[in-house]
Amino acid sequence: MVEHCPKLTSAEISMLWSTYIGDTMGVCVLSHFLKTCEDEDIVPVLKFAIKSSYSHIKQIKELFIKEGVPVPMGFGEQDVNLQAKKLFSDVTYMRYLHHMARTGLNTYSLAKSVSARKDVRSLFKQFYEQTEALYDQNVELMQEKGVFIRAPYMAYPEKIEFVTDKSFLGGMLGHKRALLAMEIAHVGVNIEVTNVGKTMLLGFSQVAQSKKLSDYFKQGYELGKSIVEDFMIKLKEDDNAYPSTWDSTITESTDAPFSDKLMLFHTNAQSAIGIGDFGLAIAASLRKDLTVAYEMYILRVGAYAEQGAKILIEHGWFEKPPQSLDRESLRNQNK
Repeated sequence: MVEHCPKLTSAEISMLWSTYIGDTMGVCVLSHFLKTCEDEDIVPVLKFAIKSSYSHIKQIKELFIKEGVPVPMGFGEQDVNLQAKKLFSDVTYMRYLHHMARTGLNTYSLAKSVSARKDVRSLFKQFYEQTEALYDQNVELMQEKGVFIRAPYMAYPEKIEFVTDKSFLGGMLGHKRALLAMEIAHVGVNIEVTNVGKTMLLGFSQVAQSKKLSDYFKQGYELGKSIVEDFMIKLKEDDNAYPSTWDSTITESTDAPFSDKLMLFHTNAQSAIGIGDFGLAIAASLRKDLTVAYEMYILRVGAYAEQGAKILIEHGWFEKPPQSLDRESLRNQNK
């Protein structure tokens, strides 16, 4: 009989910790969205998302206290100004929910797969099911509103074929074979995800209190813009359909709905999500030029995220994630 280990594993602590931080940030962002939302059809979806996040925060906090794990500070009332004017459009609210719910589904399925304790697995299962319900509600609403962006279409295959030519993998120069369905799908998803990030960054650059941060957010917007343009070119080269442009309306407001700390952390979180999506795309792409392009995007976004992390540290905003003991430091204390 396998002995039950009562302590949380490093993977469990890490996933619970990041979920807690993310949900405290999500409550701040979505609370402002709810306060400024003009479309009554979106309000129930926003309320459901906020309620789910509060539920996650409460349960993780109780578990950490029970286990003697320090509860993260995360974000709170000091990081959101509910009196600030509307910055993003209602359509952006739905697209943001779509993107974050999709990310949540990936995160919670991974979290459960690396968790050992039954209570933790049950917790992540609950989080997944709540996020799944949110995702479905939001997608159906977006489709009703006519603003849901589908992945690019392609002609159905007419027969089963096998690859017989190694040139199928392609090269950096010369003729390249047509994109595979899975390659098109990943390019389409990355266009959509990057567009969400672009809109948020442009809005953040408009309201940031610090000029340094405003410039940093604008830099991220330009980076996202160049990546989207590259993706679009790859689809157009094969005469593939590509995601339509989407509403990225930003008002003239210069009232900051969120603290500089929250906006910077949010940007770093989005960069991490983007790097993860590029990694998944590499695994699914067989054309060499695509894998090289994704590797380049990872390096560029990674460098941008590192720059943001340094600014977080400079301002004392970087809350250290759970870390193993520094054995070398402990040994040196006795010398």
